Parts: sequence; C-alpha cells; structure tokens
Amino acid sequence: MNGRHTAHGAAPEPAGADRTLLDLPEVLPPDDPGSLVLRNPAPPRQGRPCGNPRCRRPVGTHYPGTRVRYEGFCPNCGTRYSLRPQLRSGEPLDGGRYEVRGPLAYGGLGWVYLAVDTRLRNRPIVLKGVLNPLDTEARERMLEERDRMIAINHESIVRIFDYVPHEPGDSRIPADYIVMEYVGGRSLRGILKDAGRPPGPFGPGEPLTLEHVARYGCRILGALEVLHDRGLVYSDMKPDNVIHRGRGVVLIDLGGVQRPDDLDRTPVTTKGYAAPEVEEGREPPTVAHDIHTVGRTLEELAAAAVDGAAGAGQGHDSFHRLVERATHAKPERRFSSAAEMSEQLEGVLRELISLRTGRQYTRPSGVFAPTPALLDAGLGAVPGIERWLGRRAAAYRKAFGSPPLDPGRPAPSRVAVGLPVPLPRRDDPAGVQLRLPAPQGPRAVVRQLESFLDGEGQDPSVEVRLRLCRAHLEVRDQMPPGDREHGSRLREAERRLREAEEILGLPSGRESVPDWRIAWHRGLVRLARDEVAAAEKHFEEVHGALPGEYAPKLALGYCAEHRDALDRAERYYHAVWRRNTQQGSAAFGLARVHLARGEREEAADVLERVPPMSRHYDAARIAAVRIRAARLSPGREGLPDRSDLAAVQREMPRLALDAGERARLEAEIREWALDWIQKATAADGDAPARGADGAGGAHLAELGGPLFGGRPGEPPTERALRMLLSRFFRDLARQPGVDRARSEHLVDCSNAVFPRTWFVRPAEEPTR
Repeated sequence: MNGRHTAHGAAPEPAGADRTLLDLPEVLPPDDPGSLVLRNPAPPRQGRPCGNPRCRRPVGTHYPGTRVRYEGFCPNCGTRYSLRPQLRSGEPLDGGRYEVRGPLAYGGLGWVYLAVDTRLRNRPIVLKGVLNPLDTEARERMLEERDRMIAINHESIVRIFDYVPHEPGDSRIPADYIVMEYVGGRSLRGILKDAGRPPGPFGPGEPLTLEHVARYGCRILGALEVLHDRGLVYSDMKPDNVIHRGRGVVLIDLGGVQRPDDLDRTPVTTKGYAAPEVEEGREPPTVAHDIHTVGRTLEELAAAAVDGAAGAGQGHDSFHRLVERATHAKPERRFSSAAEMSEQLEGVLRELISLRTGRQYTRPSGVFAPTPALLDAGLGAVPGIERWLGRRAAAYRKAFGSPPLDPGRPAPSRVAVGLPVPLPRRDDPAGVQLRLPAPQGPRAVVRQLESFLDGEGQDPSVEVRLRLCRAHLEVRDQMPPGDREHGSRLREAERRLREAEEILGLPSGRESVPDWRIAWHRGLVRLARDEVAAAEKHFEEVHGALPGEYAPKLALGYCAEHRDALDRAERYYHAVWRRNTQQGSAAFGLARVHLARGEREEAADVLERVPPMSRHYDAARIAAVRIRAARLSPGREGLPDRSDLAAVQREMPRLALDAGERARLEAEIREWALDWIQKATAADGDAPARGADGAGGAHLAELGGPLFGGRPGEPPTERALRMLLSRFFRDLARQPGVDRARSEHLVDCSNAVFPRTWFVRPAEEPTR
C-alpha cells in the first residue's frame, strides 16, 4: 500500500461478518482415516530422556555415522528403555472395545495410534501412550494430562474420552493409554508444506495468506485462553500440534500442559518456539512463554504466505508488529494474556480484510473510547465574518484574485486533546469511578479528581493521574495562547504523568517503556509542546504494543502529515478509514493529504463517502463542497473546472445550514466562481467564450441558476456574480453586533466588487 489510494470509500460490513470472521477454508477429513497410519514408524531422532528420574540422560539419540538403538539399556545408569511403538495393527484393548489400526505420529511424550471404537460402529478414535513405557515421569504426566483435560470441552481442544491400561501378554511392556477424539484434518505443518507447492493447501485459487494466518492465531489463542483461565499453560505450541479441521482448528498433544508453578517437572518444549527464558532453563513455562510460542508459530506461517513479506502494506505492517511484540525477548514486553493478543490480532485481521475488500470490518475498541472531536481546523466549517475582515477592499476590483482554500490542518496542541481516549483499566483502584459519567468541562474534572487524590488510600491510582494529565491539557487548550496559566497547565500535566510513571516504577528519563499508556500520554504532552517528531516516537511505541487499534495509526498519520511525509500519512489514515468510514478525522486527514498533492477529486470523494450515521457527516459535506469550488493554489491551475462547479450547484441545496451559514458559504463559493468566470468569459464580462478548462458557452449554461447569479439554462456572468457579492457585503455590514469600523470595511468591499457603471451608486447607511 505504498502507492496512492483513490478509492477510499468502504461498503458496510456484510451481515453475519462477526460470526464468520474467523472461519477458515474448509478442510475435510480423509475418506479413509487408515491412510494416515505410518507404514514405517520411526521414533524421534533426538531420542528421549532416560526413565530413571535420577538420570534423565537422553537415550535412543541419533548420532551421524552410528546405528540408532531404539531399544536397550541406558548407557549411563543401565535402566531399560524402548522407544518403538508398543501397539500393533488389529490389537484389541479394553476387552475388545478398542481395536488398533496403527501409529499416526509421536507427540511430546508418547506414541499416538489410530484405533476404532467397536461399540460405536467402529468410530475412529485415537490412543495415546508414553513414548518410553518405562519412563515413570512420562507416565505420571500422561495421567495428569488425563485428569486435567478430561473435563475441558472446547471446540478447539482435543477431547479426552477414556483411559485404559493394557498388558500385551508377550515380551512387550505393559502401558496405559488415553482414549482421545480423532481429529480428521491436516496439521499446520502439513499446511506449511503444501503452501510451497501447487495446488496449495486449500486448492487452486486460494493460497495461504496473512488473513488465514491471523485466523489460525485467533483460534489458537481462544483455546489457550481456556487453559490459562484454568491455571494451565500449553507449553509446546508449534505447527505440528494444531490440526486444521473443517473451518476451525484443534489443539492436540496436550502432554506438555502443566501449571506454571510446577518447578519439579522438565518442561515439554521445542527449540525454536520456546521463549528464551524457558529454553535457557531460567524459568518454567508461563503464559508469556505460550504467547511467545504462538508468535513464533504465526511467524513461520506468515513466511510461507503469499503476501507475508513485511512492508507489503499497512495491514501487513500491523501483523508483523504483533509478531514482534509476541516474540519479544523480554517477557514483560509481550502481550499480558492470550485474550489481549487475540483482541489485537482480530483487529489486524479486520484491517487486512478491509484493505483488501474495501468493506468495513469494524468493532468497538476495548482499549480506546470514541471521541466526538474532529481533527480539523475549519475545512468542514462555514467561514465566519473574519474571512472578509482581513481582505483589502481594493482586492475586489477588476483583477480579482480569490484566496486559496485553507486545508484546515489542526495544530499539534489541538490534536493532543482530540485523539481517542484510553479506557481506564478495570484493575486500577479507581477503575470503577473513572468509568462513571464525568462532570461537564475539564476544569470540573480536575477539581473532582484532585479531591479524589486527597482521600486516596494506600493503593495509588495510575489512571486518575493519567486522566488529570489529559484534563490539564484540555483546560490549556481552551485558553488563549497568551493566558498566564498556559504554561502552568502544561507543567501540571507533566507532573501528573511523572507521578504515574513513579507508581509503575518507570524511570521518567527512559525513552522506551513497557506500559503503552505511559507512551501514549508522553506523546500527548509532546504534541502539546509542538514537539511532533518526539511525539511520533512515542506513538510508534503504542502502535507496536497495540497493532490492531486505530487510535495510534490516527496519531501517526497526523505526525507524518505534519512533517509532509504524505505517503506515510496516507497509509495510516487509509487503514483507519477503510476499516470504519465513520472515522471522520481519518477522512479529513486523507482529504488534506490529497489537497497537498493538488488532487481535488480524490479529496472531495473521500469526504463525500462519510456515511450519514457519522457525527461528522455534515462537516464532511461542507468540506467536500468547499474543496470542489475552491482555488487550491495561487496559480491558474488551482482553479476548479466546470464539472466541479456543477457538482457544487447540485449539492448546495442539500446542506443542512441556517440562513447566515448558507449566505456566507455561498459568498465564498461565488468569490471562487468569480475568479474562474473571469477566465471563462470574454473580456467584457458578459459574452460567453472558451474558458480556462476549454468549456464554451453552451457548456457554461449548465451553471445557470441562483447560486451563480444566472437564469436557468443561461451561462453565469461576471456581472451577476459581482452583484450578488456586493449585496452580501452590504447585508453582512447590517448584521447586529458588527461595529462601525467593520461595517465601513464591508461597505467598501461591497462598493469595490460592484460592477463598473457610468451611474453613481446611491449610498446606503448601514444599520447597527
């Protein structure tokens, strides 16, 4: 998405999109499950730990140039071991209820066999035993797996049905087996292999994409959340342990599931997926470790996706930022929970789909509250009387030159109080109070929160101090720049932010912090100081922590726009706008980017696509009309063309304006039209001629009508426009509240713009 975007509109989100958002391409189980049985099953090349708890040296390990001993005695302690499959095809278990078909694979702890339940019409099931039946620790783990998982019933976690002991009756070793659900489908390892060869994992025309990868991640995280809520960690997440079944996934191989506080067990992990602190033996598996393994799994899948290269678009950038946070070397920098990561990943998925399809896939944020503020400095407003008070009356004489349109980029200090507001954390001591309706006005908010701090208990609130930081910035924004309190309010905002940092134990001078809330408020304070480049760095931190949220993208879009990095600004604004066309601030940001490039049609188009249910709909319609009518640059090429003025004429009656607003907007449009008509008519101001855009008199006739001073079907004239503007200035001079000096100036403008005549125009005394 590094190029320019012209089609910014988005169709409404399809009905039922929330229900089907996470659906994957359907993968059907094989017609014959027996086709999955291994013909030549081989134990893992890395071997297994010795079954003697006091030894645990690896046995059955493959070394180059030597023959592997899958059965025998530990060379270190002499304990017997066997790593070969213990069950044979056709062998009965549990009095004949289960009949073995053969080995399917080996997991972290044991062999997995396909079998059938003879009492249920030979329904396929799976039997799982330990890889080395003489390993007492592995057997205990299998029993724990049975006890912990048999009560869990979740569509994305393999179900455990039964548990059976089995004595073969020959020289083979007696063992116990878990009876599990048969999960027909393909492992993500198989999906990875198929992604690199035709016809692909899902058939012709549907390769593996980042959208598929994001769906896999959301499904996996949903299953892990169930385990984490029960105080368990999965420990060994990798593509081999996830089966794509139907339109969803199922986690298998639960042998590594354990409690984070179980320090006596050797964790079941896989090198390359395990978090550094676990792989190096410094910590047992934790939720942070599981987050890391999911990140590594997604990273591997993304590398095989056809659109998985970093930098291929804003949605892809968001995805890779999510993976970077999940796999951060420091556990405290990763997502705090599977639920948090899933929420952000779903946001990234919605962004990917919206950017690809042009449809809205939006959902209310669980992190930021929507703001009524519009990040615009007047583009979407009807100009006030001040627009004409600063003009010299002489400018309205024959050689008229209308001023270019101000694109309305807001000041950084205004953006600091207009961005979306972070929702207070529920675990904050004042979380409940802060979610209640606040008093009207920022000064009242400051008084309320200051009184709260006076009675604060032993648990200090970070959220109250962050809210005070924003409230002081809001009070400051309402003051005139020269107010004596202007500087003190900014210092108070900074003081409250430092207090929040101290409560969290964060050094105030440290640039990068693990808590995105602090980074966000640092960015706001920097904006209030007009230090946009410094603010951008803090918002980058927030975007890295919350890649599925639109608020940091909105902030980054503004920062990029402020330093004229138009392509970067467009990319961020576009991502927000595509996902939710009600985001008026993103629409106005995109329009300003297009105006900076001189792209009138594109700027107006994006604002015309703001939907009626948006609170910024009226402002967007006004802005679109002004853009189509305006001079965009001082030169002749900055003027509108005939089709733009015709669109303005059609749209003006539909705008919801009071009489005064309509008169002022019409006057502004007529000024630009006068500038245009001077170049589209003959020198005497009345005879139609071929104008600046090549339009002859016949084409100019479509502009006939009251807006441009002509009769329907007749071309507008410079004389008619000047008459209308002269009348507007005199009406404006008579308005209540216009003092004598202003009134005289407006009358001078009226006289200057009035068409030249041999007769003396009668003087009119303006009323006050």
